[in-house]
Amino acid sequence: MLRKNNLIIFVLVLSSILISFCDSVSAQQTIFNVPSADITEKNKIFVQHESQFSDDFGLFTNYGAYGIGKYTELDLTLFGVGTKNINNEVLGVGFKTALPLHEKTETKFTFGSLIPISLKGNGVGGYTYSHLSTRLPRLQTRITSGVFIGTNVLFGRDVICNISGIEQPVTKKLSIIMDWYSGKHSNGFLIPGFSYAFNPALVLYAGYQIANNRSNGKNGFVIELAKIFSLK
Repeated sequence: MLRKNNLIIFVLVLSSILISFCDSVSAQQTIFNVPSADITEKNKIFVQHESQFSDDFGLFTNYGAYGIGKYTELDLTLFGVGTKNINNEVLGVGFKTALPLHEKTETKFTFGSLIPISLKGNGVGGYTYSHLSTRLPRLQTRITSGVFIGTNVLFGRDVICNISGIEQPVTKKLSIIMDWYSGKHSNGFLIPGFSYAFNPALVLYAGYQIANNRSNGKNGFVIELAKIFSLK
């Protein structure tokens, strides 16, 4: 059960985001933690902050991407900043490419990789994934499923697992979303929630992460704020 003070922190952060940006449907490079089939457009920069709140800690992650064209972006991720007793604080450098296979259904083959560099002196690891995604007609549901491979530098053990996601538009601004990493590791969570686009370049995500196994970590709230900047 969440401690009262962390629940208060979550509510305050969520409220401040809503108040600060309600005057500013969409930027998305991950669903929650599963990489999405969206790519940052050429000469644009995508930034996203993620905060996870459980009963005994806050976990903070920052993402950045730069669109270089040819369905590809360059990625920079800082994992685990500001946490206590976390061994997987790393800087990840890599890329993501999403190749369109069928325009009408938005079917894409996405693959990417990061090189996680430990900030705790634990060396260099690997992080590679690929998946297929498509959008169902009429319902407009986007379904994503694929494979992920990671090493112990970031995930506490060497990992091969399934990654999946569902994105269901409700209105032009609001979507119900969910993603999942299978297995026993630090990313092994099911996260249902929603996204809300204040405008095409500013999106809020909020959800609740549910661990596949107690050893994976604590259940808790997840909030993310994503923004796209143009260099033109």
